[in-house]
Amino acid sequence: MMTNKITPLNSIEKIINDILTIFKLVEQVPQMNDSSFNEYQEICRHIPEYIRSRRLKIAVVGVIKSGKSTFVNSLVGKELVKRGAGVITSITTRIQKGRKNQANLYFKSWDDINSQLQKALLLFPDDGLDNKSGNKLLDDFDIRRKKDREYLKKVYQTLISDFPVTKEGISPETLLIKHALLGFDTCKNLVQADETTLCYESREFDKHKIFTSDPNIAFYVKDVCLNVFGKVIDPNIEIADCQGADSTDPAQLAQILTYLESSNLIVYCISSRTGLRQSDITFLKQIKNLGLLDNILFINNCDLTEHENIDNLIKIETGIRDNLEFLEIQPKIFSFSSLYNLFLKLESKLTKKDLKRLNLWREEKKMVQYCDLKTDEFTSFFKQVIDNNRYELLISNHLKRLGIIIGQLDQRADIFLDLLSSDKLKEDKAIENLSRLHQNASRLESIVSNSIKGAVSGLKEEIGLNLKKVFVQDEKLILKKAQDYIRTASLDVEQYRSVAKESGFNQILYLLFQDFKRKLDLYVIEEIKPQLKSFVEAQEERITSYFQSLFDSYQIDLLKLDNYLQFEDASKLTQQQNDFTASVDINNIKKIIGLQLPARVFEAQYTPRIKANIITGFCLQTLSQIFFALSNSRSGFSFSPGLEKAVVKIKKENQKVIKDQFEQYHISLRKDYFLPLIDAATRDFKEKINERFGRYHSFKEEIEHVFSLKHSEKKGQKKKVLSIKQRIQTVAGDLASYSEISWK
Repeated sequence: MMTNKITPLNSIEKIINDILTIFKLVEQVPQMNDSSFNEYQEICRHIPEYIRSRRLKIAVVGVIKSGKSTFVNSLVGKELVKRGAGVITSITTRIQKGRKNQANLYFKSWDDINSQLQKALLLFPDDGLDNKSGNKLLDDFDIRRKKDREYLKKVYQTLISDFPVTKEGISPETLLIKHALLGFDTCKNLVQADETTLCYESREFDKHKIFTSDPNIAFYVKDVCLNVFGKVIDPNIEIADCQGADSTDPAQLAQILTYLESSNLIVYCISSRTGLRQSDITFLKQIKNLGLLDNILFINNCDLTEHENIDNLIKIETGIRDNLEFLEIQPKIFSFSSLYNLFLKLESKLTKKDLKRLNLWREEKKMVQYCDLKTDEFTSFFKQVIDNNRYELLISNHLKRLGIIIGQLDQRADIFLDLLSSDKLKEDKAIENLSRLHQNASRLESIVSNSIKGAVSGLKEEIGLNLKKVFVQDEKLILKKAQDYIRTASLDVEQYRSVAKESGFNQILYLLFQDFKRKLDLYVIEEIKPQLKSFVEAQEERITSYFQSLFDSYQIDLLKLDNYLQFEDASKLTQQQNDFTASVDINNIKKIIGLQLPARVFEAQYTPRIKANIITGFCLQTLSQIFFALSNSRSGFSFSPGLEKAVVKIKKENQKVIKDQFEQYHISLRKDYFLPLIDAATRDFKEKINERFGRYHSFKEEIEHVFSLKHSEKKGQKKKVLSIKQRIQTVAGDLASYSEISWK
């Protein structure tokens, strides 16, 4: 299912070789070669490499225990990633075709690891004091030091003994510290000062499962990529087995959503045992907010032992469909058992226990028949989606480019056939017009050179004003809504009443702040980032259209008028030139200069000033309560009033903090993102304009040389050009037929 018998690259490579042969023949005709042809040849040579390097990204997502890993294994027909009950996938695992089986594990640096732990320890009651020196360990925390690990163990013991498990489960901070401690001995010699890579090949390949399935070890791993040998996966596809999306850690959720933004297809797995859960609904809303629902399909992953009959299975599927439609999602759902499909593919290698399970499922004939039908439907639909996406992403644009290049060659051949056939009167008229055009081009070149700087400064000013509207005037109400969210965020101090009796005010304060920070992180992911993404994309589109309008205004229609060179369909050539020579390619520019958006928008902070205010307020509140308790024997002492005031202060101060952060994001977005982007686009634009003028300057001399040829020389060259023209028409026919039939 994951391979394609048609190899489009072979056909494209043949067409490219034919085009490169034509370029060699063109070089044998004096003056027919054009300076732009060197660029075209480079493009042709790099297209196969570009197609090989690009991959369609397929993200397999869902909440915990939805069968994602089993689905991935069934898709490739191998026990590639570890599967089982519970949390098995601890880190997103990317899978690609390779020349051999090779697992590449990319480890975090020690600085990244220590930074994560410092954030998890922020506001811990004892502030990380070293008993011997009195210095704060958190100021220079390093898990590689024994005393720092001992402190981390102490923190962990406090967290699990004194702090309650809330309705959301164990806090991410507690889990993070646990994973760091338990995975340290395994990874201490693998992690380095900089990010490093560990490779497992051949017989050791399956060792990657130790890292991807164990959350303690996975904590130290940044990324995993499996290269798989054989025909189990298409070379132009990457499949990602993502960890469960219902993690309470916003950092994990952000990693998953980041991969989804770069993917071409999302496969969402739902367990038939539970149907659509609340955690599914939450995650799907986040996907929807990011505008990623256009390419998504759903798998109702059936557990055949859980359903009494086919009617029960269909009822679950109908319920899932209804819930998705309630979310305004028009779902494409396929109900089948990934585990059953996997066992079918691996039947000869199954253990006795698994073989027994497979035979037992086969007895449920109606249910198996239904699942087989849905599997076939999925296979057909999946292949269609992949082929369409592959064609659009990997093939279509390159076919268009090759079509434009062959069109340029064809038009050049027509020019020379016309020139080689011209009479003296036409030659004189053409030379006169060419001379006038050359003078106009020279004047326009001077104008362009002097005007680009001013034009681009206008663009920078426009983008700057748009940024001010969003970040200073807050036209989209991003800051106001964030401040309102902080002000109204629910932080229940009563749920920590039992902690207060055992551990006191500082412990609860730690829990409250981490809870507040987590809520704000999730709010940023769900509400803020989608808005900022939309705004940034709109500005990038504006930059592209701005340069395109400049480019269009600077066109010199060298080959537009019939009375210049007496060949037909010149307007088609001009349009081809415009299509081929786009003003700027923003996405490519961002990749070249490594441009990325600022990492943080809003982040909860606990500054010394906030802490001082809270402690002072708490002490006054406590003192007041003690005096009241002494005067009233029925009155009991409670931390709640002091904690409630602490919560108000944390929220109030962070409303001010995020205002400063919003302004810093504005400055960084302008200075470190848009200004470098516009400057890089300007350089790219100038290069294209200069290349165009260079062609115009040389064109007059080339044509005059053709006019000066003797009759016998013209006759010999005309024969060569006719041969070139014939080859061009053959390649154009191959391109047209390939485009029409290969992807239907």
